[in-house]
Amino acid sequence: MMVHVSQTPPVGFRPLPVLNETGFDAIIGGFDVAEADGRLLAGFRVEARHCNHARTCHGGMIATVFDGYMAMAAMFEHDLQVPILPTMSLSVDFLAPGLPDDWIEFSADVLRVTRSAVFVQGLARVKGKPIARASGVYKRPAPDPESRLDTGKLLRSFMRS
Repeated sequence: MMVHVSQTPPVGFRPLPVLNETGFDAIIGGFDVAEADGRLLAGFRVEARHCNHARTCHGGMIATVFDGYMAMAAMFEHDLQVPILPTMSLSVDFLAPGLPDDWIEFSADVLRVTRSAVFVQGLARVKGKPIARASGVYKRPAPDPESRLDTGKLLRSFMRS
């Protein structure tokens, strides 16, 4: 059974550029981002490719977006000047299903930034109601003066362009 899906994101959201057109993000479709009050938000419209056999959004898709988004939110909001924050720990609690054509919107709170780790929690909502919550710990690499890639700076520039 094919499911018709409207792929239009809400006003203010735009697609995050996919850097690897043949990688995992290209297969799942990535997600959209927006800025609100200096914070990075994320979201995606549930498509048939995101659904499991029960025709609800697969938890793996929600966890994948949480993982990438929460690290990006920390880099965006805290000017961490690193290319990436590798995941040390990710925990996701599923509260309700996401259904085809739902817009799932993600928000994050950066709880603490230390010299070696970043602690973030997030919520995923559909129509304002929580459907999942997450907690992540990310490794904060030592600054590399040779690296020119600053993901937080790139995100801030992208959001303001």
